[in-house]
Amino acid sequence: MVSENTTRVSFRLKTDIHELIQKLSAEAGIDPSAFMQRALEDAVYPYLSAERQKELDDTKALYSVAQQKARDVFNSGRFDEHFTLTVFGELMADPASRALYEEVIGAPALTDGAPKKTPLNMYLGWYIKHAIDAEPLLDDSGKPRRAFVKDQPIKSYTLLKLGTSASSRIARS
Repeated sequence: MVSENTTRVSFRLKTDIHELIQKLSAEAGIDPSAFMQRALEDAVYPYLSAERQKELDDTKALYSVAQQKARDVFNSGRFDEHFTLTVFGELMADPASRALYEEVIGAPALTDGAPKKTPLNMYLGWYIKHAIDAEPLLDDSGKPRRAFVKDQPIKSYTLLKLGTSASSRIARS
């Protein structure tokens, strides 16, 4: 995704490295691109300003909290196609999670137009989806189905279905 605070990059990987990234990212319950982004952020972390380090730390903590909430919601039998919205609701209902979310976006959760909010919400959706090995629910033309909401920290989200190996992720915590 390209926005005011991200840059799209492209590079080639050796096949064995790519395969290992696929394996390790699946084991970590995250998207391969998020896995690679985290590795690159870790590599440059010592050279970042203290403020930027805190932002990365807070964002990483929020992703971890979101994944744990996703697993908790899933393990309690509350998975349905609106799983992403359910997990966001749980995050916002928890004062510590909500405060962390608001710290990362630099605004109240329901604020529209906060520059860091859209990319963060996109990544949170990925982390939530991969925490339980869910997949997008597709329409008849093969495109992911989306839902749109009001008065929520997110404006839209992809509807989900369980992935083929979701049962292997149930016990992970």
